[in-house]
This record gives sequence, C-alpha cells and structure tokens, in this order.
Amino acid sequence: MAYAVGKPLPNGETLRVPKPEKSIQTKDTLILAFVRMGGESAPWGVAFGVPGRRPDVLTVAEPRTRDYVADMMAEFAPILLTHLFHPRFDKAGRVAKGADRPELPLRQVWLPNRSHLEMLHCIEYAYYRTRYGSESRQELLQMLARACGWLFREGQRPGQTVTMVASDVLSEAFTFPSDDLRQGHLGFLLAWLMRKGDGIGRAQAAAEAERHSMSTNLDPEFERTELAPEVELFNTARDDGDTPKIERSAKVIKTRLTEELIRRWELAEQAIDALARDKRRENTGVPRLVKASLDEHYRQYLRIEHKFDDPEDGPPFSPSPETDRHPAAAGSRYYVYASSAELRERLLVHDDKEMQAELIANGEAIDGVITDIDVEKEGRKTRVYWTVDSDGTLPLRLREGQSLCLIGCDRRHVEILDVDQPDQKTNRFELEVTKGKTLEEKELLRAEDKRLVGRRVLLVEPPMDGISRRKSAAIWRQDGPGHWLTHASPKGPGADLPDDVAENLAEITRR
Repeated sequence: MAYAVGKPLPNGETLRVPKPEKSIQTKDTLILAFVRMGGESAPWGVAFGVPGRRPDVLTVAEPRTRDYVADMMAEFAPILLTHLFHPRFDKAGRVAKGADRPELPLRQVWLPNRSHLEMLHCIEYAYYRTRYGSESRQELLQMLARACGWLFREGQRPGQTVTMVASDVLSEAFTFPSDDLRQGHLGFLLAWLMRKGDGIGRAQAAAEAERHSMSTNLDPEFERTELAPEVELFNTARDDGDTPKIERSAKVIKTRLTEELIRRWELAEQAIDALARDKRRENTGVPRLVKASLDEHYRQYLRIEHKFDDPEDGPPFSPSPETDRHPAAAGSRYYVYASSAELRERLLVHDDKEMQAELIANGEAIDGVITDIDVEKEGRKTRVYWTVDSDGTLPLRLREGQSLCLIGCDRRHVEILDVDQPDQKTNRFELEVTKGKTLEEKELLRAEDKRLVGRRVLLVEPPMDGISRRKSAAIWRQDGPGHWLTHASPKGPGADLPDDVAENLAEITRR
C-alpha cells in the first residue's frame, strides 16, 4: 500500500513511544551524535544538546592519540552524567538509601541510528577499566563508561523509552516503501516523510539524502580529501613544536567535523519533530512502559552507582562490556528482557485496532460473539461460563487451557475449556471467567450478566510479565535449584585471574 500511494503510511492507529509534545520536556531530552575516523572505534567528535537549541560540539585533531580522546570524553562526561541523575552530579540528591524511591522524570537520549548506539558500547569498552591519566580523570571516565554501557544495554530491552534510536523509532511508526536495509539511514526516512509531492519526487529526495553519510563513519572521499591532509599537517607541526600551525590545523579539522556532527544531530532533532507533528495519539499503554523504564533507570543504573542491593536484581553489579561474567546476573537479565517483551507486546494491543487485527489474522486472538452464559453456584463460590462463536475460516493457534483477557480490561481473564467447530464457518469456544467476574464499570457488565449475550468480545493473551520478573528475582536466591552453578566461585588451577579479565564474584555477591 505504501508503494501504491508513494509515501510512508502510519503503522498502527497510535504511537508506541512517548509523544514528544506531551511526554518529554525539552530539558529531559538529550540528543547525541558521534563521528569517528575510519578504522578507529573511539569518537573523533561528539555533538550534544537539547532540541530547539544549537548543539555543543567537541572534537580532537588526532583521534589516534588516546589522551586527546580521553580528555574530550572527560569534558563530555558531566553532561551525560547530569542528564542521568548520577549521584556525583545530582545536586538535589534525589536518591538516598533507605528512603522512598523518588519520582524522577523520564530522561531520554536520542541517537540518529544504531551505529551511534554502538558507539556508546565502544566508549564503555574503552574506559571501563581505564588506568591512564590523573585519578580524577580515571574516575570520571569510568563513570562515563558505566553510563554509556547502561544506555547501550537499555537500548536492547524491548519496550524501553530511554535510549531512542531515531531510525528505529521512525521505522516502527511508519511503513516505508523501501527495503529494511535502507531504513537504517535516518536522512532517507526523513526525506520520505517530509518531502511533499508524489512518490517519484519523494523517492528522488530520499535517494539524494541517502548519498550523505549519517552514521558514525564519515564519507571516505570526504575524509581522504578534506581531513586526512590536515591531520598529517597537524602531526607534522606537533612533532616540530610549531604552535601556530598546530592551532591552525586543529581549527580546520574542528570546522569540518562540526559540519558533519551538526548535520547528524539535526537529523535526530527532525525525527523528534516528526513524531511531535504526527496526528496520532499516544497509546494508552505507553505510560506503563515509561514507568518500567524509570524502574530500570533506578535498578540498573542509579542504585548501582549508589551501591545499593536489590532483592530482585541482586547486588550492585555493573556487567562487563565484553560478556556476562556473572552467571546469576546473566540469567536475571534474560528474564527481565523476556518480561519486557511480553509486557510491550500484550499491553499496547489493548489500544490499537491495527495490532488487534494482526492478532486475529494470525489466529492469536478470539474475535467473536457471546452466544450463551451459564452460571453455577458452589456454596459461596460462583463459576461463570461463556460460549463464544467466532469466524471459523480464520487461522487458530489457541488451545485448551490457555488464558486470555478482555480487550480494554486486562483485569478480566478467561480460560479456554473447549474448542469446537460445529460447522466449517464457526469456531465455538467454551470459556470460564477466572478473574474479574464481578467487575462492573461504565461499559463493563458483571461476567454473569445476561445482557452480555449477543455482545461482541475480543480476547487476547494477558500481560504475564510478572512471572518472568519473579523468575529474575528467584535467580538471586542462594538456596534455590542450581545455586551451586550460578553462585559458586570458581576453584582449582586457573581460577585466579587478573582483575582486567574477570569479575571478583566473591566481592560482588557478598552481603
């Protein structure tokens, strides 16, 4: 359909992320953009700032000199750490041990595309255990590394609303008439969205925008002709001790990099503006996702920086940038991610008819009419049974014993007792109302009310994220099944490893 009309089409009737004009204060949104020299993993420059204002830019003349890059990152660190309420930079002291958890605002970090997200991981890797420079610089860079590492990991968690990759957000919000690979280019997406006219004009504008690099990599020809000669002049002048030439080359390099950084930064700003201008409303399930993100912000970042233990997420443990070196932490985070995926998938569907239609078409929901209600009294207990008929020509992937909930009211659950097909065009479900039988609200009748006969109902799988969350907490118990595997410290030959190779599990897990 998007190809036919020649423009992007809204994906769903609601937005599945916080709508900027409603949910995000300007000061609560930080846009970051990076560039790097080809073959290097460290930033050559970084642009940062809030929407609506010109960003600040930091660059170095020679990114292969690690001290230059480290000084630049140390200058940038307070900006990010303040944005995330790091205890060292939070003058209000919002988080205190033993006190009630504060109600912090949602602080978002927007990035142009996934290569900029990966740069956060590179920064974490570079400075996680840095031992160079003054002690104050080491400490600052290590704090920056932990913040970047958390943002990178949070960016992988389904349903999170903190680390926002602009190209991914737009690709989910709209269906573009292009293949998935090209949708990684933010300028390409924005040209399709913002260009007026027919499909041919939009496609030409998108192709032109695609010619300009917007990832952390610079265009090779631009780097080779515009920057490489100046870097060579800078290095020569540095070797000769020629201060005027050093300053001149550094200024030229900064000017060239600033143009590239600001262009990338402004693309992310335009993506935020495109969401703000979207006529769709925010899905009513988004505030719950925001709440979950704020919970993760506290559990996985703030409490760790404060060195607080947590009964569900264990001791204050910062994962290694290389791999999961703590078995219990790895298992715990697996269940947290599973919980987040279930919550997002099953929460947003209640307020989006297109998502509901997809579930019905896939046979993962019941869209039918209540044809009969049976009530049985067992002492003080009341059992309520519904008979629901639906279209038998649609696929069916539901089975007996499965639990479903009512669209618009996830507090009312039913269990499938039997599935029958009286004729080829009808699926008949025998259901028992297991939860929320007595709920009675404006448009919701008690489950046993006969006036429900003839009423259309839509039933989908209920959010069951709490189960995965409880499993995540159970992993940290040191007396549960398999504790000898997840909590035991390694012993024997080769168990004593250098600090920069493995985590000190005994120190991490001690109470």
